[in-house]
Amino acid sequence: MVTRFACMGNELAKDDGVGMRLGRILECLALPENAEVRFYPQIDLNLIDDILAAERLVICDATRLGVAPGTVTLWPWESVAELSKRPFCCHGIGLEDLLRIAKELTGRTTSWDIYVLGVEARTVDEYGLELSPEVQAALPSAIQKLLELIYAPADLVQRGVALALALPPPNPLTAFGG
Repeated sequence: MVTRFACMGNELAKDDGVGMRLGRILECLALPENAEVRFYPQIDLNLIDDILAAERLVICDATRLGVAPGTVTLWPWESVAELSKRPFCCHGIGLEDLLRIAKELTGRTTSWDIYVLGVEARTVDEYGLELSPEVQAALPSAIQKLLELIYAPADLVQRGVALALALPPPNPLTAFGG
């Protein structure tokens, strides 16, 4: 089963960049052939291709659920479908809207294998490359959960956790292909 990690966020808006940071960590690892990492600055229609093509899609993003900053949550889509009627990630369009469009395009009646990994943000409305201390501290746990979803071997999980602790913030000159 091919798993696509759809990593969301704006790396220049502090904790909103946590999904992208998780993707950069995953990208540095020798992931199994059945895992792919994609980057999206926001949830929009560009994500439809991944919804249509992936056997399993894992959305990685900052959340604003009102829980403690740095809280890592991983849900199967069915558990968050009700939340998705209002944007619960830090982006304007909801996943429910995208799934409805994807179903209309394909005529599909069964559900997709979709998960949402969220890290509760503390600050998303200020500019800066640094994650808040709570969100930074949550990276190892988030990486571990993501790697366990693809049944990664223990040594890969350990390398991912170590990298999550060591990876510096992105360079603003190269973060967007500059």
